[in-house]
Amino acid sequence: MSKSNVLVLLVAMGLTGSAVAQTKKTTVKPAQAPAATAAPAATTPAKSTEVDEADQLITNRRLRASSGSLSKWSAALFFDYSGGSVADPLRADRPNIIAGGENLLLQNFSSSLGVRYRATTKDSFTLSVGAFISTPFHDSGARVDMDRKTYKKYNRDTTVADPAIGYTHLDNFAGWQSVTSASYTYITNTENSAAGLHSSAYLGQTFMRELGKTGFSYGASVSWTRYFHDKKGDQVKNTVGLFPAAEYIINDTFNVRTVFGWQYYGQSRDQADDDVWVKRKVYQSLGLGISVTRDIFLYPNIQFIPSDIRADRTNIAISANINVF
Repeated sequence: MSKSNVLVLLVAMGLTGSAVAQTKKTTVKPAQAPAATAAPAATTPAKSTEVDEADQLITNRRLRASSGSLSKWSAALFFDYSGGSVADPLRADRPNIIAGGENLLLQNFSSSLGVRYRATTKDSFTLSVGAFISTPFHDSGARVDMDRKTYKKYNRDTTVADPAIGYTHLDNFAGWQSVTSASYTYITNTENSAAGLHSSAYLGQTFMRELGKTGFSYGASVSWTRYFHDKKGDQVKNTVGLFPAAEYIINDTFNVRTVFGWQYYGQSRDQADDDVWVKRKVYQSLGLGISVTRDIFLYPNIQFIPSDIRADRTNIAISANINVF
């Protein structure tokens, strides 16, 4: 990737962040609310005729659930299971389909509990911590490509799940639903820690837009992650990417979602010294969104390489966002 292309992606994130600060706050009555609006949050009085501004700005179900509850203070639970391949899900491996240096090579389960403070209707801060388990459903004799000694070291290893602090800003620009997020994460899982990854900083911007009343919506995310290290080596240092997305609402509960890792670049520490970026394989994620309530969203999905679709290179995953009070 040329230096100018990287700058284009980073400048795009900067411009969207600047636009956020210029948007004015508005209040909209429920008569104007879109049909996808869920039941009022638990903190809203039953007889109130006021609809929270955040639910007018963001109607996308996944974005709503991931951006948190409407309460001033709330708890946010997140669960993620990164499984193996479709061809052999019982193996302990998880194929690294894009050859990312930061990607875990074993199946794993992570959970986090976040305490969220909603500073304004658009802005919130979250402090989270949880648990991480490597290969929770496999024993030391499981089939795996990793050498046996190393695998036994990681097998069912349980650690504190990467503590993080984050900031989220919600907005809407002429129908474009906008979520801006920034976070800092202290890396504690054994596999990444052993590789010398200490912590990471993340900046992301997501836009989604509904296509009239068709049930379709489209948009994209742009993100940058900077990794910090506590060991010498040529570990990953930066990743930056542009990820187009599309969704279709089936009914009040289900929607189909796909994301393309279209322009995704990585840079190791040595490559950063020479200002070299390496384009990663274009990948695609396809999943079924399940809206149990406004604040509970489940997302089973698969990831694969569209130019080389193979069962042994297609990964399985499921995640869940649950907002409590």
